[in-house]
Amino acid sequence: MPPTSTDPLERLRREHKQGLAFADRLEAIAQSGDEVALAEGVESVRRYNQEEMEGHLQHEEQRIISVLVQEHPEHLPVCIRLGREHGQLRTLAAAVGLAEPRRELAEFARLLREHTQVEDEELLPLVETLFTPEQQAAILDFKPLPHRPVPVPQPRPHDSGDMTS
Repeated sequence: MPPTSTDPLERLRREHKQGLAFADRLEAIAQSGDEVALAEGVESVRRYNQEEMEGHLQHEEQRIISVLVQEHPEHLPVCIRLGREHGQLRTLAAAVGLAEPRRELAEFARLLREHTQVEDEELLPLVETLFTPEQQAAILDFKPLPHRPVPVPQPRPHDSGDMTS
């Protein structure tokens, strides 16, 4: 078994790097004219959400953002922004491919990239400077809740004009 790092942010930094590379791939797919690649990109967002993103977002929310909100309220604006973006990422991942796959894929990639950059530039430095050794250790010791699939909104059939219920 390889030795584990004592850097509490190593895992998050590695996941951020992977997320940025994923956003680059999605953007390239969205810009291409390849419909097969587009369908594969949509499916890859769904897999990414289930297998990687949800656990990552929970990790940040439970081990970093909650501590900042409770103990460092002066950083509440960035916490609110990141929390809102977490919700947007979840919503976009659940809905990608339902209406305009190319636009939805590009939007998910854009938000993932911008969000990750804010976390790298603003959130992670706060952890390094403000968190106690115990709070940093808690970041290392995290297990996300089991994944529960988000219901995918289904397109509504066109209204037939019948006003009776």
